[in-house]
Amino acid sequence: MRRIGIAAVLALTTLGACSKDSQPEAPPVSSAGAFRPCGAIGTGALAASALSPDGSVLVTATLAGQLILYRHSDGTRLNTLWDLPGQQVGVSFTRNGDLLVAASQTETRVWRFPDLAPVRTFTRPHTDRTTAVAISPDGAWVATGGFDTNSDAATVRIWSMADGSQAGVWMERYEPIIHSLAFSPDGASLAIAANRDAWVVRVPDAAQPRTLFALARGQISWSADGRLVAAGGSVVKVDTGEAVKSLPSSERLDVSTFSPDGSLYVEAAEAGALKVYRTSDWTTPPQVIPPQGRGRPSRVAFNADNTELIVDLGVSHFECNGTGQACGTWGNDVVTHSLQTPGASRILAMGPQMSGPLTLSPDGSHLAATTREVVNLWKTSDLSAVTAPSFPGVPWRLQLSPDMDRMLVNEFILDMATGQELPLPQAHALSPDFTVFVQFDLEENQLLLHDVATGKRLKEIDVTGRVVRGFSPDGRRLAVVNNRNIDGFQLEVVDVARGKVSHTFPLEPTAGVYGIQFSPDGRWLSSAGQSSSPIVQVLGLRGQPRVWLPAGTTAAFSPDSTVLATGNTDAEVQLWRTSDFTVREKLLGHGRAAGQEPFPRAIESVAFARTGQLVTLGADRTLRIWCSQ
Repeated sequence: MRRIGIAAVLALTTLGACSKDSQPEAPPVSSAGAFRPCGAIGTGALAASALSPDGSVLVTATLAGQLILYRHSDGTRLNTLWDLPGQQVGVSFTRNGDLLVAASQTETRVWRFPDLAPVRTFTRPHTDRTTAVAISPDGAWVATGGFDTNSDAATVRIWSMADGSQAGVWMERYEPIIHSLAFSPDGASLAIAANRDAWVVRVPDAAQPRTLFALARGQISWSADGRLVAAGGSVVKVDTGEAVKSLPSSERLDVSTFSPDGSLYVEAAEAGALKVYRTSDWTTPPQVIPPQGRGRPSRVAFNADNTELIVDLGVSHFECNGTGQACGTWGNDVVTHSLQTPGASRILAMGPQMSGPLTLSPDGSHLAATTREVVNLWKTSDLSAVTAPSFPGVPWRLQLSPDMDRMLVNEFILDMATGQELPLPQAHALSPDFTVFVQFDLEENQLLLHDVATGKRLKEIDVTGRVVRGFSPDGRRLAVVNNRNIDGFQLEVVDVARGKVSHTFPLEPTAGVYGIQFSPDGRWLSSAGQSSSPIVQVLGLRGQPRVWLPAGTTAAFSPDSTVLATGNTDAEVQLWRTSDFTVREKLLGHGRAAGQEPFPRAIESVAFARTGQLVTLGADRTLRIWCSQ
């Protein structure tokens, strides 16, 4: 064992403590009050959009559970409703624009427009999930499509806006999904697009259903005179079912609609191009608009005077509303094409799509995360963006220094002012104060501690584990995992100053070995991870018994160590009292992922700032900020 100088021993002994010139650390912020939402970053994937009849406001609905209002002329964000529960499935205006309706899988809401005063809420219109919504032209009726629990029938319900009562119900067994709904221009009929067929029913009792066999799937719409219905790339006469425009039975298109005056019809081909037809002569070659932006069209609409075409490049919610995730290539943009000036278009990019790792500075003043392989940085006080140094490659590890003058990205320390890089080759962990980094000697099974400034080796520590999971908040302990044990995993807690293992715990693989967190008061250690059956284990560092918390994918302790926040696979954050590990409260707000993921509604990361905020990252690619009242 090599000798260590007195200065190095002192540095290791006081690692994580304040220097003689620094101010005493403020006491931890209390987490005794209930938590409430106080901000968010990111939008989640685009599910649908709707343009107000006067063309002034574009409303977008997201899988993250948001309704966002933009000024259509320049894309300025006007308002965001964050409190909608879960994945959004649709949004629509009445003909005169005085009402706005939006539906999530669990709730349908109606607002007065433009002041957004609540008018009516339909809670659980379908006990399992809602997949489609429409509002009648005069605002008298709302239609929802979806499924009830333990039912094999797709269901459409028509609701009275006047008193919220159910006026009619239509059901069809073995249909996998209701893709879309549309009221006729006179409001007397409702068109239903399912996966295999389409139907028209009477409003409001949903009686006298007629099957339109040539239509199925995707966005359904009526011509202005109510004589034609289009869906799946085909157009038929309502009264006879005769095809006006058809596709081979083996082909279906998700996106098509008529212009408000019925003179134009548009559909999106599989490659993403748009074809615009004049309904007066279906044989004339259509105007073709080439693909724009990222992803394929998921919905299309004309503005009121037929001068613009609004195209969603979001998730095809016709395929992604259910429990499966059969989503194709998707973007997060709304493209507006000019029909008067071919080739002219403008793109509303909704981003960003947030992803991990989620990192807070030790003082809680700054928050870091990644979007599209770029490091992003914000102040937690007002969520204002801060410029972060650029870094080539994919960030997989982030850490912020206490004074915010440096940032660890992967195995480099970046100077925040100059962007200069200090390499830390093969570094497994960096102390909270950025003074010591850890390497691992595979041959000797030792942790090698080095001084960051000089690169000098400070100490070797014998361990059996090989995966270093990080330091405690005060820098006095290290967590090391042995993932070679055939009987499961083993967690070792290393006392840095003493240079030896102080605690050893067996870990079940389902508890995860990546999300190791120390409580600030040094009493507890939690282990979490997104395994096939995720749980959280809480381990006592002072002889307390082990605690098992169910369905946990991630965990973090509050600054005062009185609360442990965990996230589960159902978009739920649970706050546990560390006094007895009972649930104190639950936080809801995250939605659903757009892509194919094992847990599309998982909470992927939680973290507490020393200033008291709780930050949560969901699979819906949004960050939510929660403040204790």
